[in-house]
Amino acid sequence: MQPLTDMWQWPPLLPPPQIPSSTVGSRLPYLCPGPRELFPSSSHTHTVFPARNDKADDLPLEATLHDLSEFITKDGDYPVARGGFGEIWKCTYRIDRTSVKVAVKALQVYATDQLGAAKTKNIKRIRHELRICAGLKHANILPIYGYTYGFGPFIAIVSPWAENGNLSDYLELEGVGLTRVRRFRLLRDIITGLQYLHANSVIHGDFTGPNVLIHGDGTACVADFGLSLMYSEVISASQASWTSTLKGNMRWMAPELLVPEQEDGSPTRPSEQSDVFSFGGIMLQVLTNKIPYYYLQNDAAIVLCIAKSQTPSRSRYPELPERYWQFIEQCWSTDPRERPSTEGADSAIRNEFYSLSRSG
Repeated sequence: MQPLTDMWQWPPLLPPPQIPSSTVGSRLPYLCPGPRELFPSSSHTHTVFPARNDKADDLPLEATLHDLSEFITKDGDYPVARGGFGEIWKCTYRIDRTSVKVAVKALQVYATDQLGAAKTKNIKRIRHELRICAGLKHANILPIYGYTYGFGPFIAIVSPWAENGNLSDYLELEGVGLTRVRRFRLLRDIITGLQYLHANSVIHGDFTGPNVLIHGDGTACVADFGLSLMYSEVISASQASWTSTLKGNMRWMAPELLVPEQEDGSPTRPSEQSDVFSFGGIMLQVLTNKIPYYYLQNDAAIVLCIAKSQTPSRSRYPELPERYWQFIEQCWSTDPRERPSTEGADSAIRNEFYSLSRSG
């Protein structure tokens, strides 16, 4: 078996899946195909569709996304999950005697974010990000069906419901039943999705196990990309510091994000390199069923460990082959420039997946 860090040229791939878009004002007749039709697990591609368009802000939001408010009903009185950036509601989309489960993501907001000029700016920023997201089409990226009102002062995002939940829950449920081939298939899905985002100049910014979703056919897709950047720019700065808003996700966080300013005085922002650092934690989680572990459990202690660039201890993962650990450590390099690119990580993961698949 070749080592993980070797580069191997993946065979020519099929063209990307074509997801038809309905015309503006229509009733979205193609909204409800099955997961395999929307996300064929056999389609993995490096083809890039430009997502950022300088003219996007000149178009009304309705030109790229649909207002689904009249078709959305909540499945319960409370959200099914809450995080640093908002809450998730399980809902049903009903139209023409057809129904499908969807997830509605609503931003968490504060009183000062809903007043006058602040609210106008917030709405403009959210609409801009939604237009960008609407241009992303990939099997390993959670698509946006449209938007809806009725979940707070701002529009909320409507996406497919992932039957198998997020990656962390899925790994806990499946446990040791997942073969190594299946684990590397998950990693292949995840890194392919991240590479697609980076190729489209989209930084995830909050790349964690809970922000990877698993569909009913087992396909993994990246979700909530760019939401942390949007949140930190839209919501009151006093409420959106990385150490408070990202409290639950610090175990995957790159140490440079804890520094408030760069040497030139500009604010520290997530980057492709910080996303790759987070991928190292996701890879560790997928291969061991354990989230990145720090011996000191309280949040303040974890922040201190990350700030000092203290990564999880090798001794806690004796079952992990050394070549995998070395690659994870490369992702965790204290110098962001020494971390692999998403292209390099994708080649390494595919190489290992191919080797494992051939060996049975």
